[in-house]
Amino acid sequence: MMTDAERIDALLDMVDPERMPNVSRGAELAVLGLALAKAKGGYQPTNAGWVLIGNRGRAFQPKA
Repeated sequence: MMTDAERIDALLDMVDPERMPNVSRGAELAVLGLALAKAKGGYQPTNAGWVLIGNRGRAFQPKA
């Protein structure tokens, strides 16, 4: 079972190009509804995953 800190770390691994994503953690996040499998492999955060990454009560705002 992943803690909140581990979930956030795994989600950041997915969205930060400088970090190496861990496929097994992505699958576990998918079971929790925090990530979706992409058609070309890997995972991407769901809306719930983005909310978990962002400040509580505020949507995540990635730097463009």
